[in-house]
Parts: sequence; structure tokens; C-alpha cells
Amino acid sequence: MTALGLCLVAVLALALWSQVSRRTASEVGAAYKADHADALEAGRDYPAALPDAAAQHALVATPLPDNWDGRRPDYTGYVWYRIDAPADLPQRTRPAIYLPAAGMNAEVWLRGQRVGGAGRMQMPPSRHYYTPQLIELPRSLWAGSDRPEPLWVLVVGYPGYRSGLGSVWLGEHADLYPAWRWRSFWQNEGTSITSVINLTLAVLVLVIGRRDNMHVAYRWFGLAALVWALRNLIYVVQEPPLPDLLFAELCVAGAMWFIALFAIFAMHFAEANQPGYRGPRYLAPAALGYAVITTLYFVSANTYQRANAGFAVMGAVGIGFTLWTGWRLVRLAVLQPRLDLLAVAASAVVYLVLLVNDYAIAVDRQSLGEIYIRQYAALPLFVAITGTLARRYLHALRTTRELAESLQSQVQQQRELLAESFERVREAEREQARSQERSRLMGDLHDGLGLHLATALRQARTEQASNEQLVASLQDCMDDLRVAIDSLDEQERDPLALLGSLRFRMAPRFQSAGLSLAWTVAPDLGPLPSLDASGALDLLRIVQEALSNVLKHSGATEVGMALQVTAEGTLVTVSDNGCGFDPHTVAAGRGLGQLRARAQRLGARLSWQPGQPGVQMRLLLPHSI
Repeated sequence: MTALGLCLVAVLALALWSQVSRRTASEVGAAYKADHADALEAGRDYPAALPDAAAQHALVATPLPDNWDGRRPDYTGYVWYRIDAPADLPQRTRPAIYLPAAGMNAEVWLRGQRVGGAGRMQMPPSRHYYTPQLIELPRSLWAGSDRPEPLWVLVVGYPGYRSGLGSVWLGEHADLYPAWRWRSFWQNEGTSITSVINLTLAVLVLVIGRRDNMHVAYRWFGLAALVWALRNLIYVVQEPPLPDLLFAELCVAGAMWFIALFAIFAMHFAEANQPGYRGPRYLAPAALGYAVITTLYFVSANTYQRANAGFAVMGAVGIGFTLWTGWRLVRLAVLQPRLDLLAVAASAVVYLVLLVNDYAIAVDRQSLGEIYIRQYAALPLFVAITGTLARRYLHALRTTRELAESLQSQVQQQRELLAESFERVREAEREQARSQERSRLMGDLHDGLGLHLATALRQARTEQASNEQLVASLQDCMDDLRVAIDSLDEQERDPLALLGSLRFRMAPRFQSAGLSLAWTVAPDLGPLPSLDASGALDLLRIVQEALSNVLKHSGATEVGMALQVTAEGTLVTVSDNGCGFDPHTVAAGRGLGQLRARAQRLGARLSWQPGQPGVQMRLLLPHSI
């Protein structure tokens, strides 16, 4: 079924080309077709005037089209063609002459005057061999004549380049214009358009192929499309920047390079799309060798004749490579009947058919004026191949999007699982912190409150203990309990709030003992560190112990607490005017040792300085704890 469809495409391509050729040949309608002329070779120098009467005796009746490759294969220079005009031509509203094919260039003369032409006629002439000409004839040049004067067409050309004059049409300008417009589009504007499209596709594919190392086939295709776009310049460039012979040789060699590069592309393309297939390893070296040999041959030729002599053989070899290319792509479409591969195979069949058609035109030494159309067959081929690239990238984008959605879903699931795990870890950490805090608090209450309660209980059981001693022990229990409670208050965790509460609770004890407790806070107090429950308890215990020691042992009458912020941190001081003590002599004691341990846990520096009189405890808290 696939093979039948490909054959149908080829038949439709031939039918389309047949219709194009038929319309080009017959759409002139009521115009007069000159199918013969009298020809005269005028030599290699541009003739400045029509042939004189003596020279006109040498005119030779010549059927049109006149292909120089067949009738004058060795001739270079100018040829005059005298064409008899129909009797009613001067009576037309806008009489005109239409030259579908004249090369390399041509101009029209009437009654000894040049009436029109295209480009430069002097050697080397401009390349208008593929440009149809429609020239309006001035009616004034026939005035006073009983019958119309013959028209003269001067053609300049080279051997071996399909130079000569095709069929000539004479008639009303309005009748000739559609045929000229039709041929001009197919031969010039359309070729330019396809060249631009091919060049754009080539650049696009090369840019994408450069970033895609997985499919090397598209790099070969991009090179082939680039070469083909440059090769088509032979149809539209009329004033090449290179010598005309070299320019023509390079363009023909470009066609051979396209055949070679496209064959290599077809092999890699089949390998990429047909699992298990591996193309012949000799194909790429053979194709590139063919392209190099043909290029060297054409560039080394110093005449059009010599360059054209090897064209038939080299072109036939190129057709052989193209046959293999078409077979490979059709085979791929049969084995992998995807729409994009079917389009590539069908376009390859069309290209092959029209390649054979153009090859037949190129080697024909009799006909002249046929339209080369292979450049149009390459356009759907390139579009179809670019479509496979687009399909591949759309598939890759779709796959990437699906993978991204799947990955996003998995990430979301993992995020939820991680959040649950994190929450469990946090809960475990909180539980561990609570457990540690309970253990710490229990230990602290055991060492502080428990000791004071045991002392109070022992005093209550002893008859010698006074009520004042029992009350003092119970007061110590209350102070320890309140300190523990204050350390758990999350709303008051900075030193100012903690010490303020401690001072408020201990002030009655100092008043009952006849001591004044002064509380000094620096007026420019800056930001204070925030303490956790453990740090708050350590701070309160250190200051509480310092105040208790003053109350019990110092014999002081005045006690002061101060809080200020220094460059090194927050400084807390407790000073008295009592008897004082030497901290070095009591360093091994249990009380001072516990204070130093608490200060170490806070990361603070604890020191005592003797006063005059008394002693001052200095506790320096770092800025951040």
C-alpha cells in the first residue's frame, strides 16, 4: 500500500510537470509562432549594425529552436537571426516579440535600430540565458512601409552551454504577456524564492544539528540544503562576481555535492529511524570522492566545451547515487510507515523523477527552452525532512514536559514525605529537649530546692532550731522554686526581665535583714541577648547565689545590682560593702565551683574583684548565646 502511494505521487509529479510544460508552450494563444529563421554567424566581436546586403547572402535557413550544442558545437560569439514578421503585426495595438529562451543573451533589432534586450551583449555577456524576454516593438518604425520589415535577433553565446535561440513568438503584447509572466515566474522569481527558503531551512537545521549530537544525519542534510541553495544561483545570478566559466563550473559541481551529501544523509537517516539497520561503510567515502572528483574536473576545465564533455557521464553517476538514496528512503517508509517518513519518501521519488527529466534536458543537443524544475522538487523534500526534525523535537518537548510533570509530582510527594519526616524529627527533638529540660530542672530542684527542704525538715525535727532559722530555710526553698519558674517563662528571656524579677522577689529578704538592695540599669542600654530556659536558669542561679552569699556571709549593709552593655557583651555585677573574701582561697569550694560551671555553660566570663570594702562579682555575657 505504501509503495502504491509513492508511485501515485511520482505519477502526479510527472502530470504536474507535463501541465507546466504544455501551458508554457501553448498559452500564447493567438500570437504568431516563428519556427524557423535565417541565421548568420557574425564572429567574436559585437556587431554594431545589421549585416549588409552582401553578408545577408550567407544567411542559412535554420529551424527553431536552434541549439548551438547540436548545430554549431565549436562556435563562440554572435549569431544573427532574421525572422519574417506576420503581415498584420504593424496593425497591432502594441506589437511585441517574446523570446522564451535565448542565450547567453539576446537583443532585438528592427530597421537597423536596436529596439530592446536584456543586460550586456559585449563579451563577456551577462547571464540571461534563463531569463525570458518580452520586448514591445515601436509601430513608428514600420511607418511608410508596404509590408513589415523582418525582425533581427542577435544572440551571443558559448559552446557547450546550451546557447542559441528557442522558438520566437510575435503578436499583441497582451496576448504574449501571460506566457512571459508564467515562464518568468517559474524560471526566475520562483527559483529565487525556493533558494531563500532552502537557505533558511539549511541554516535552521545546521544550528539545531550542531546542538544535537544524537542524530548526525541532520548535519549532512543541512550541508546538502546549503549547497543546493547556493547551486540554484546559476538560474538567477546575471552578473556573477567570478568569471562566468568558473561560476558555472562551481554551480554544476554544487549539484554533484548535493547528490553526495544527500546520499550520506539518507544512510544516516535510515540508521536513526530503522532499528538494526547499518548502511554500507563505503558509501560516504564513495559519495564524497565522487563530489571531489567532479569538482576538480569541472574547475580544471578551461572551456565550456571541455566542462560539458564529462557532464553526461558524471551526471549519470549522480543519478545512480540518487536512485540508491530514493530506494533507501522508500524502503524506510515501507518498514516504518509513519506520516513524516512517507512524506520524505514521496518527496524523494518526486525529486528523482524530476532529476531524470532535468538530466535529459541538459544532455539534449537539439531542443531549447524547456524549464528546469528540479529546484522545486527539492523544496517539498527539504520541508518533509525538516518536518521529521520538527516532529522529533516536538516529541522531545512533549517527553520533557511529561518528565517534568512526573518529576514535579515526585518532588511534591517527596516534599510532603520530607515535611512529615521533618515534623517527626522536630517533634522528637522537642520531646528530647523537654526531656532534657525536665531532667535538668529535676536535677536543679534536687540540688537546690531539695537541699533547702531537707535542711528545713531537719531543723523542724530539731528542738534547738529557732523559728527564724526554719523560716530562712523555707524562704530559700521559695526563692529556688521561683527562680526555676522564672527560667521557664518564654515571655521573659532577656537578662533585664529575668534579673528584675529576681531583684523584686529577693528585695523583702534584704529589707528584713536591714540591707538596702540597689538596682542600677544603664540609661543607654542596648540590645540584650535572648536566653533559652537552661541559660535563663543558669543566669538566675549565679546571681541568686551571689545575693544569697552577700546576705548570709558578708555582713554588708549595702548591696548593689547593675546591668549594662559593653563592647564585649552584657555585664551583670553584684557588689557589697561587707567583709569580702579572696576568691582564690575558696576556689575549690563547692559553691564557687558550681557558679563557674554555670558560667561556662552560658559561655560567659565570671570573676570577682575585691572592693574597698567588700567584693564585686562580674558576669560578662556574650552578645549572642
